[in-house]
This record gives sequence, structure tokens and C-alpha cells, in this order.
Amino acid sequence: MQIKSFDDLKTAGLQQENPQRLLMVLLRAEPDDDTRPSADEKVIEGSGHLVPVMATDRELTPELRLDVLAEEADKVGQPWDLILVSSLSAEGRLPSSEEAEPYLKKMAEAVEHGADLSGYAVFDRAGSPVRLQSNLGAE
Repeated sequence: MQIKSFDDLKTAGLQQENPQRLLMVLLRAEPDDDTRPSADEKVIEGSGHLVPVMATDRELTPELRLDVLAEEADKVGQPWDLILVSSLSAEGRLPSSEEAEPYLKKMAEAVEHGADLSGYAVFDRAGSPVRLQSNLGAE
């Protein structure tokens, strides 16, 4: 299945044999100091870096909706632009939030250190997939 939206990712996860816990890190896109966007230009369309602002996990259920997650995050967190997503499963049971914690930390640290994020799904606030380009190795 090709993932074309957050809902596609959710559908694929719900089809898995074992229950899934979604791991999500909310990210803010910030411009590089020398590439400040104009008032009508979006930061995520230019050069910049990502900053993790919040991490959370949720049991993957048919009722889970990105718009509800976004609303909850907006009430308690800082402004954010993108969501980095992974999942965690265990044989025959749903992993706990405590079990998810080190994986969430690893995801946030990967963002902070500019590591390769290609192993994660990334979506914008509307649930559309986002392809990140790395400047690693660029001159």
C-alpha cells in the first residue's frame, strides 16, 4: 500500500497482526539564519532545520484522527508544522506508553542531531505526506 496520507498510514497500521502504538514527534520548521523567508513564503518550502517541540504516543484505533491530535497539541504545546511518525508493536499485545518512551526520545534526538529521517513517515498538519531533503554532505 502506498501511503498518501496520515489516514493511509492509519489504515495500514490497523491491518497489522499485532496492535500498534503510534509514536509521534511534532516538529517546528525554522529557517536557517541566512534564509529568512519573506512574509508570504512558508518556512517548510525553503532551507532550514527542524526542531522537536512535543512527543506523544497513542494506541492506533479506527477512531484516531489527526485533526483531533492537532487540536490537542495546539492547546498544550508550542507551534508546530510537521509530525514525524513511527509505530511500535509487540507480539500479541499493545506496547505501553512506558515502552514507547525510549523510542520517542530516539526520534526527537535524531531530529535534533540532523540524522537521516527517511525511516519515518512525515506529514504536514493536514495529513499530507512531506518529503524531507537533507543537506548532509552538501557544500
